[in-house]
Amino acid sequence: MKFLEREVEQSDITFVYGKGQRKTPLQRDYEEISEYIIKLSEYEKYIDIIGPDRNSCARTDHDATFMHMKEDYMRNGQLKAGYNVQIGVSDEYILHLDIFQDRSDYQTFIPFLKGYHQSVGIYPKYPVADAGYGGLKNYRYLKDNEMKLYQKYTMFSKETNDKKYASDPKRPVNFRKDETGNFYDETGEKLNFLWHSKKGHDVYEVPSSKRRVDINEELWALQKEARENLTSELGIELRVQRSIQVEGAFGIIKEQMKFRRFKRRGIQNVKFEFMLIAIGYNLAKLHNKKYRIIQ
Repeated sequence: MKFLEREVEQSDITFVYGKGQRKTPLQRDYEEISEYIIKLSEYEKYIDIIGPDRNSCARTDHDATFMHMKEDYMRNGQLKAGYNVQIGVSDEYILHLDIFQDRSDYQTFIPFLKGYHQSVGIYPKYPVADAGYGGLKNYRYLKDNEMKLYQKYTMFSKETNDKKYASDPKRPVNFRKDETGNFYDETGEKLNFLWHSKKGHDVYEVPSSKRRVDINEELWALQKEARENLTSELGIELRVQRSIQVEGAFGIIKEQMKFRRFKRRGIQNVKFEFMLIAIGYNLAKLHNKKYRIIQ
């Protein structure tokens, strides 16, 4: 840019504007570069606001992140600025809540449990969660803090309802392993180890087809434990109660209390606003229970 400024000073030209005026090549270059610099400054400002953990923010609320909403009236997958609201419900009361900027439920699970432990002083014994929360990192955290695995993983429903898929010999989880630790695919061909990935799994290759296979015995063992827990009598009851209580709480807040949009801006203000909503929900629930007892 300084080079162009020197060129403009040395050429002693006059910039022209308006209809019918012919700009010199130097003026066009100068204006184009100036626009790029303005845009770059704007991008740098928003990158600083977004930080390393997000990829977007709203102009009117820098703490909000663009997400897919359940209410997609245009049915075109549009993105809207919002927050990820998480609640923990027990005996129909909201015991803990938190507001996150992350669009993924999976990433909110550990921070939510840490916040619960900080508020209550203990961890829940059976933190039941839907399919978006089950994964290696979350399972490890639960194990480290002596909590039970009652969280669905991505393919839980298919594995428990589709016997053909669960027993498919082409799935790596069904590959045979010998006493020395070697894996064999569905045809009995020995797999060659390639590397250990950053995500925590081992990458193998089928020599004949060059097909690459991900092996993660730790994750498979944890998923098996979660699957056995969730399909047990207690697990089924906990899943039913999660559906009734958690989804029911959101349904009451949205439909009966008519709360569908935050009116405040900034994550702390939004969290305070939702806390007031949760307090109102709990008071209404307490009143209704007392009224039923009196009746």
